[in-house]
Amino acid sequence: MVFSFETNVLPEWIDYNGHMRDSYYGLVFSLAVDAFQDEVGFDAAYRKRTGCTIYLLEDHKFFLREVKEGTRIRVETRIIGCDHKRFHLHMQMFDGTALASVGEFMELHVCQHPQPHAMAMPEEILQKLLSSRLSEGEAATLPRQSRRLSL
Repeated sequence: MVFSFETNVLPEWIDYNGHMRDSYYGLVFSLAVDAFQDEVGFDAAYRKRTGCTIYLLEDHKFFLREVKEGTRIRVETRIIGCDHKRFHLHMQMFDGTALASVGEFMELHVCQHPQPHAMAMPEEILQKLLSSRLSEGEAATLPRQSRRLSL
């Protein structure tokens, strides 16, 4: 299953070279993760009700082409692994049909109280992740995978 997020490149995201600053690729991926979390059930109501949230453990990005101000960009998110506490995402950022950037992200389900600590996610959300996860064969064909991230 593919989860999709779209946004426009804002003027304040542009650097002195006239394209999107590298740090804003990270922001766009982070916003896409937020949209993904909302879609699978880790939304604001869940966070308020449970005191749980998602923390980023590790990420890797490939910068493949410039993205200019005002461009409408799309991020496609795929789940390539998950267990009861973590999920591994592969994300592709597109400028039209052109692949602009690829990122991999390892995320952790965390209970924030009394101190932040890893915690098993609810079974209902875990099942959504598992049912949306790519097969090993599908995951193996994804472009630009970084050094192996795994659960």
